[in-house]
Amino acid sequence: MRGPDTALDLRTEDLAPPTQQTGWKLGPIAGYTAAALPLLAQARAALATAVAADRAAGAAWDEIAAVLDVSADTAARRHRT
Repeated sequence: MRGPDTALDLRTEDLAPPTQQTGWKLGPIAGYTAAALPLLAQARAALATAVAADRAAGAAWDEIAAVLDVSADTAARRHRT
């Protein structure tokens, strides 16, 4: 059985600088930025899929735009397929 210190240990790990967290390795200059790029690409793909699904389900551009905090014209221009 784990004691009450376990939760504290997890929080301490979460608050550690990225260089001290598991999975982060020092690399070239701007290495953290480079490591984040695939995540950005995945997020953009997920957003495009979600917008297409909402449109297929009948959502109007102004409804999608409200969620994205942009105008309906901007939402349509960015996500129209």
